[in-house]
Amino acid sequence: MVTKTTQPVTTAKAIQRNFFVLFTLVTLMIGIAVVGVVGVQLVRERQQESVQLLSSLKRSIIDDRPDWNEWRKSSTINTKNTYVRVHNAKIGEVPGTYYSKGTQKFLTHKRIEMPIFSAVSYVHDVGFVYYRSGTRLGIKSEIWLSLNSVTTILLSVIVTVAVLLLIGITIGGYLITLIAQKLTRPLAHLSQVAQAQSETNNDYAEPLPTPATPVEAQQLATSFNKLLATINAKNQQEKAFVDNAAHELRTPIAVILGHSKLIQRRGADHPEIVAHSVDFITDEATRMQQLVNQLLVLSRADRAQPELSYINLSDIVFETVEEERAVLPQTISVTGDQAAIAYTNADNVQQILRALIDNAGKYSPKDSLIQVQLATTAANITISIKDQGTGIPADEREHVFDRFYRGNDARDQRIDGTGLGLSIAKRLATLNRIGLSLAPVEPTGTVFTLTFANPKQGMADSASPSGAVGN
Repeated sequence: MVTKTTQPVTTAKAIQRNFFVLFTLVTLMIGIAVVGVVGVQLVRERQQESVQLLSSLKRSIIDDRPDWNEWRKSSTINTKNTYVRVHNAKIGEVPGTYYSKGTQKFLTHKRIEMPIFSAVSYVHDVGFVYYRSGTRLGIKSEIWLSLNSVTTILLSVIVTVAVLLLIGITIGGYLITLIAQKLTRPLAHLSQVAQAQSETNNDYAEPLPTPATPVEAQQLATSFNKLLATINAKNQQEKAFVDNAAHELRTPIAVILGHSKLIQRRGADHPEIVAHSVDFITDEATRMQQLVNQLLVLSRADRAQPELSYINLSDIVFETVEEERAVLPQTISVTGDQAAIAYTNADNVQQILRALIDNAGKYSPKDSLIQVQLATTAANITISIKDQGTGIPADEREHVFDRFYRGNDARDQRIDGTGLGLSIAKRLATLNRIGLSLAPVEPTGTVFTLTFANPKQGMADSASPSGAVGN
């Protein structure tokens, strides 16, 4: 079985085809209307002529007898296209039938009556004729008027209208093509530019030109450029992510490779360096493992759709703080509401809290205090993590959630870390519709705040009259 492939239809072709069909139909309807009006008018004229002729025949009846000879002398009928028969059916001195010239021969021809217009019939060798009759004083007068002049004029009108229609359709089709091309030119240009860009291997897609008109094309180009900007930003982010990951992995791999070669070269002669190199290898392998694990967490977070449920935030906070107290030297205090319920994902919240408390521990003195506070308002539930570290400079605050970003203090003091902890926390917060912000603390320190929507507020709104749904 052979499957026919449908050729793609451009917008210009679709507009051209639809307008051409519409224009042709309208033009044909106008042509038919013109022909119909002209034809009806011509037939009415012949009808009026037959009425006048029949009236003159009736007036020629004198003393119950048709004055045929007098009527023929005074009548101006054309016996070539008008046929008259008068029949005197009265019983009297001169009963009989009178014929105009050629009528008897005309009546011998085969006649076909029209099914809809019974007054019109087709006579062989004569053509279409119109019939009218009338009776007065028992004398019946019959008239047949040839419609050849009508059909001749009507055919001339039809031919003229057809020629005009053909000219109009030809010119109209050409104009429709020009209009369709003009209307779709902005879209065609956008398509060409997009096609040209798709054939390049550039990582960055140039924005499409935005036409001034029509509005639909302008809106399409604007929306497409916004999408391109998002894709470009995503591509740049992924490229930077790969570059940064490669850079972060390069150092531990180089250290591991260097100490491995050192052991190969000098381990046999200097066994004391083996233990030292193994310690370096272990530390760098641990650091690399931590980095890889965080990369996996971040990769999963980019694709994850967490399952949300109602959880007790105070339980999550106390459990996480107990875990962090076991690994951080700082004192960690917890204050706040003991029954704060939020609609979120428990595992993600715990990961966010770990990242924020770990960050506070890295940048705070070992003998300082880290404060975790849980607060509830009518609209929100907040968890704040406040440290007593050196704080974050104002010009670095907008970058702290960027992937692999590490501030100047972290680099100068060689604080251990990968620069992924806060970016993971930000991504998980976004997935769970949790607000995450930071602010400086006087005299020193930083406070990170998690903001959850209070589900009790939503329940109150749904229970209020304005939120009620009627049956």
